[in-house]
Amino acid sequence: MAGWLDVSRETEDGLPTMLVQAVVIAVAMCVCELVSAPIYVTMSGNAFNILPWFLVASLFAVAFTCTVGFILLWVVESLTARHSLPKILPFVYALAGLIGFAAWGYAVYPAVIDSIIVPVGGTALAASAKLGIGVNCAAAGFVSFFFGSILVPRLADRRATVIAAGVAALAIAVLGGVVFAMTMSALS
Repeated sequence: MAGWLDVSRETEDGLPTMLVQAVVIAVAMCVCELVSAPIYVTMSGNAFNILPWFLVASLFAVAFTCTVGFILLWVVESLTARHSLPKILPFVYALAGLIGFAAWGYAVYPAVIDSIIVPVGGTALAASAKLGIGVNCAAAGFVSFFFGSILVPRLADRRATVIAAGVAALAIAVLGGVVFAMTMSALS
């Protein structure tokens, strides 16, 4: 019988499944944040530029993946381990990503945007904008977790690719942290 600390892998020499899933999800979320950055900038009344917002949004997307995302991956794996659901399993992961990132995005992104624009005299986001952000984050969570589920068999044995993608996502998040720290210090 397998213990709860055992790590599942696609192949014996492959990377751990949840690690590969998390890297794919983080990269996919960064891409989603790049695509949706103009939407957020417009919602904020053009209070900031697209590239800095993309970096800040990616910081919080990667932070979600490394914290709540891992928990969601573990929960889905634990709940579906005894069931043979190969055709609907990607949608189970996607549903978990949709719910998790929608809640995270609805709570975190409006707070971050408001913490930047309100101190300089801008108006806080309207309820409809916050709802729009939540819906956008739901879509990003769905897409990211779906890809995180279906791409694992193809990437588990490609260590260099997974490591490079993980380093790139972390580098974008670190740059986002620098931009966010600089922004917050300039507002103080």
